[in-house]
Amino acid sequence: MASITCSNCQTESAEGTALCPGCGAALAAAPAGATAAASPAGAPAAAPAGSQVKFDATKLTQTDRIVGIASFVLLISLFLSWFSVSLGPIGSVSASGLSAHGYLYIVLILSIVIVALLAVRAFGAWAFPSTAPVTEEQALLIATGINFVLVLIAFLLKPGGVGSGVGWSFGAFIGLIASIVAVVPLARPALAARKAK
Repeated sequence: MASITCSNCQTESAEGTALCPGCGAALAAAPAGATAAASPAGAPAAAPAGSQVKFDATKLTQTDRIVGIASFVLLISLFLSWFSVSLGPIGSVSASGLSAHGYLYIVLILSIVIVALLAVRAFGAWAFPSTAPVTEEQALLIATGINFVLVLIAFLLKPGGVGSGVGWSFGAFIGLIASIVAVVPLARPALAARKAK
């Protein structure tokens, strides 16, 4: 039996198939009158029932990958030790970012949203609406900017205040670096565009 190769993802399917079972694209040799179902503006074409959803990192730009990885590292760092205090011969006590500063739960939620947004785009399951009041890059810049400001405040405001003997632990440094790495690739083009005006 003859087969058709999809020009989009190279998946082979039986001749006469209207849509590719791999990516949902209309096949070139589909019978006359067979068309792909229309999808709302900004949304990817729906994959046929029973097709596999595949992670495609090529749908993400290098900036997206940096922002996604840095946001994931920031997410993990919130559970690590951020602050510690020595109790002399007894040992030391440490606190995670989330237990030391409750407002870092905002960072946790925003980091999850950032990673999820980029993941669903890589899976082709959802696209940022073109009718939204901001672009996807602007939304990511806002979210990573909020994360950076909150992490910087949490880093500078150690529990117990100045002179309390509380020191930073490795989690605070990882979180601060990750928040900087996440926001810089998005902020640079925005600042350059503002200067160009």
